[in-house]
Amino acid sequence: MDEFIATVESHEVPLHPLDTQAAFLNVPYHFFYPNESRSDGFMPSDVLRRTFYQALKRYPILAGYLRSEGTGKTTVVVDKNDLNMPEYLESTSDVPFSQMQEAKFHNSSWPAGLSTAGAITTAGKDGRIKLANIHVVRMKDNSGVVIFVNIPHYVVDGTGFFSFVELWGTICRAERTADVELKQRAAKQEFCFDRGLISRSLPATRKPLDSQTVNVYTGFSPLADWLAWLSPTTRGRVLEKAKFSSNVVSHTFRVSRDSLKQLQSQVCEHITDDGLQVADTHVLAALISKMVAQAHKKCREQGGQSSSLFGTLLSALSSMVFGPETHQSLNLLADVRHGLDIADKSYMGNGLIPHNTQCPLSVLEAPTNAESLAEATNIVSRIYGNADGPLVASFVDMISARPSCFTRPMVYLARHPTSLVITNETGFKLYKADFGDGLPEWVCTIPSFVANFIGFLPSPPPSTDIVVNITLKAPVMKHILNNEFWRDLATIVY
Repeated sequence: MDEFIATVESHEVPLHPLDTQAAFLNVPYHFFYPNESRSDGFMPSDVLRRTFYQALKRYPILAGYLRSEGTGKTTVVVDKNDLNMPEYLESTSDVPFSQMQEAKFHNSSWPAGLSTAGAITTAGKDGRIKLANIHVVRMKDNSGVVIFVNIPHYVVDGTGFFSFVELWGTICRAERTADVELKQRAAKQEFCFDRGLISRSLPATRKPLDSQTVNVYTGFSPLADWLAWLSPTTRGRVLEKAKFSSNVVSHTFRVSRDSLKQLQSQVCEHITDDGLQVADTHVLAALISKMVAQAHKKCREQGGQSSSLFGTLLSALSSMVFGPETHQSLNLLADVRHGLDIADKSYMGNGLIPHNTQCPLSVLEAPTNAESLAEATNIVSRIYGNADGPLVASFVDMISARPSCFTRPMVYLARHPTSLVITNETGFKLYKADFGDGLPEWVCTIPSFVANFIGFLPSPPPSTDIVVNITLKAPVMKHILNNEFWRDLATIVY
């Protein structure tokens, strides 16, 4: 650690408006490594710790602190005389690694206290928001190691997050194996934290945004304005007490690529636009959108669903003012790196933007078959197909003119219980971090993230299946588990 501190140069990183769009959320993941050879020298703690700080030299932003202006503008300050060092914890457990394997890594089998951060970005014991939380847990009899890593969305998205974990693993492996070439390759890796890259990469042309997106980000919302005015630490306390994760249930499923490709083929037979590019993940997103809408309908027919007080009040007020919901607000997260042609620039800041659209519940609630699924897939594929550079530029223009608008989608989602957020992380490097004893056997986020959040993840290699993590209110999830169409396609992991 002292070696890292000696290399730090004071600097500031003014965050881009894209960085604040999910600033109240963390990026928390667990990496499960089995000690298959039963080696005494398996993932040695001293080397893990030392190489973490070597990796931190390449990510000095993680030792900074947040300075907010109260108008949505935030800066990360890296002050060599006042560093906000990451939290790095180590512990041992009486739980054997095999117990977690037998439970398919269900969180009930995890050692107590494994996750040292939750879904909401909150301050640590010293009153500051840590920009990295690490917890290395050595399992009973050195049977394996679990590494928990959390970085707030303020500073990275999934690309920046998994790039850091992979870098840490590479540096550790290079030291343990005395691999000079690997060490040199890691040293040559470039990471761009310059938020100005986004603005410099915007095209000159613009494309109109979806009216729903404009409505969410520019509509009248005193509550959202108040939340944006709060400091990051105060906002974290407020959101944590709002209990967005109350009565929330998460389940993880595995979807066979072959089965999904077969369904994609059936769906495409009913899509008349030959020029529309339909990916298998589009079909998957449309299917989940439909079955969640159908589950909400059954909940309403059976007398509603419980929710947090915050969400209940907002939902009730919305129903009184605007009447019953007729559409599902579908938010598909897309990476701007491709639309702005900067995928090769190693940009580590937040590059995700939500594409919002209104899907008629009449379409989504219709019985699921290839034809009705094609109608929903058509909506999803058009959203992704429209996400090019000019659209990204228009979105950046909108949020840059209103830096405090980043809390509006959160309030909107809380007010509309049928809303859904879907993120496709199948291209992320979940299984790339090798610390010298092989790749992780399993990688997953925290048990209950936030309600109405769906994540597509890659399976452990060599499988090409898609792991789907679904987090919903418990009454809604009950109907998902009983959905026959979904049960035929997906296998529950836990």
